[in-house]
Amino acid sequence: MELITPDFGIIFWQTIILLFVLFILGKFAWKPILQTLQQRERNIEEALKGAQEAKEILAQMKAEQDQLLENSSREREKMANEAIVTKNSILEAAKIEAQHLSDKVLRDARETIEVEKTMAFDKLKHEIGVISIQVAEKLLAKELNKENKQEDLVRRLVKETHLN
Repeated sequence: MELITPDFGIIFWQTIILLFVLFILGKFAWKPILQTLQQRERNIEEALKGAQEAKEILAQMKAEQDQLLENSSREREKMANEAIVTKNSILEAAKIEAQHLSDKVLRDARETIEVEKTMAFDKLKHEIGVISIQVAEKLLAKELNKENKQEDLVRRLVKETHLN
């Protein structure tokens, strides 16, 4: 029961011991503890300032990144549009070139056909002439077997020649 109701002597000695411990702590421990706490407080404040600066730098970098992304997006879009325009112009030029080439090929083919047609007609005329002469020779040879007929033919040809 003495612990529940302490005597004056115990309270007195406990108070003296407490004051002595507080004096020793105050003399040797409080200053280093307070300096350590102050140093830690300064370190925390510096860390918070650093974190704030890092946050601001991060926000600035984020804004720059967004700007770069926007610029690259615009540039990509511009390049895509230029590529489409270039593709269309190349296709149009290729169509025109193909049209000119096909026109030239058709024109050359028509000229070749016309030349070959003319040559074929000339050859045909020549063949008809040769065949006509051969037929005429055979007919004349058959008809002119008799001398009177030859003389009559010569006279008739001479008369026709003078008339024309």
